[in-house]
Amino acid sequence: MTTGVAIIGSGIFAKEQHLPAVKEAPTLALKAIYSRSLKSAQDLAEGLENVDLYSDDSGPEKAYADLLKREDIGAVILALPILVQPAYIKQALAAGKHVLSEKPIAKDLATAQDLLSWYNNGANVDKSKTLWGVAENYRFIRKWLQTAAEVQKLGSVKTFRLVLRANIGTEGKYYNTSWRKTPEYQGGFVLDAGIHFLAALRLILGRGSNSLKTVIAQTSQLQEHLPPIDTVDALATTASGAPGVINISFGSEFRDSLLEITSEKGVVTLIGDQLTVGGVVTDIPFEGVGVKEEVKAFGASIVGGALEDRLRPEEAFADLEILEKLVTSGEDGGRKTLELQ
Repeated sequence: MTTGVAIIGSGIFAKEQHLPAVKEAPTLALKAIYSRSLKSAQDLAEGLENVDLYSDDSGPEKAYADLLKREDIGAVILALPILVQPAYIKQALAAGKHVLSEKPIAKDLATAQDLLSWYNNGANVDKSKTLWGVAENYRFIRKWLQTAAEVQKLGSVKTFRLVLRANIGTEGKYYNTSWRKTPEYQGGFVLDAGIHFLAALRLILGRGSNSLKTVIAQTSQLQEHLPPIDTVDALATTASGAPGVINISFGSEFRDSLLEITSEKGVVTLIGDQLTVGGVVTDIPFEGVGVKEEVKAFGASIVGGALEDRLRPEEAFADLEILEKLVTSGEDGGRKTLELQ
């Protein structure tokens, strides 16, 4: 069974990740591309055959709403600016199309809750026939999955430390989009990119007593071009009371990625792509950023009639909860309790 799919949005991520992933997905067939401008849609469609283009400036019967009327398109994959994406999600779901929307689920918890409540209301969507998944590709990357598998063999977490430091320069391709340069949403790059690492941390800690329960944070803006904040330094505790440290910065002069976890039965360290468990070092080969696996899972979910757990919007909602509580703690200095983990 093959499902016709449309790519909604024609930015960098759609070109470099979504398009190749759809091409390789055995249960998906690309039928159309929508972008706000026809030129952007044409750029993404270069070299493709039998793919129809839709845009806001394409004239009659070529708008997003027209694409959603097509019976040969059963699903859409959305990668749009954070602030506008929820409206497109609702339109597609209301039209009976399966949706895979890029992370974050929304700009804040209130908007995300509205989306989830709307989706869960049977008057709006028949969930048994129309799937909505949120794309968080870090849940499909081998190094995070392998680390999670090792940590979950070792019992209760005693301490942990997550460090991600990078410097997003003004020359960067992702920086040079207008909605990222002047973000109208909390956290700036800390939301847009940092949420990946919070999702990875949640995957590795798992549920139950090892899941996060509280955070208290300081936030700062180290680089003038990265408003409103580019750095979070936080203390956290798990449900069992184990302490942890979270340091995420996109304005740092350092560039590193580190996860350390001490558990009752051993120690796990992930530095870059090098995993160490009980002193044994494994170099995990880089196999991509997980989007191909994620899109393949979305296609398989449609065929099977049930959403892959890692794509559940509730997972993305829980990712966002940590991010928002870190940001608000940085604003008021308070310790925040997490309820969705």
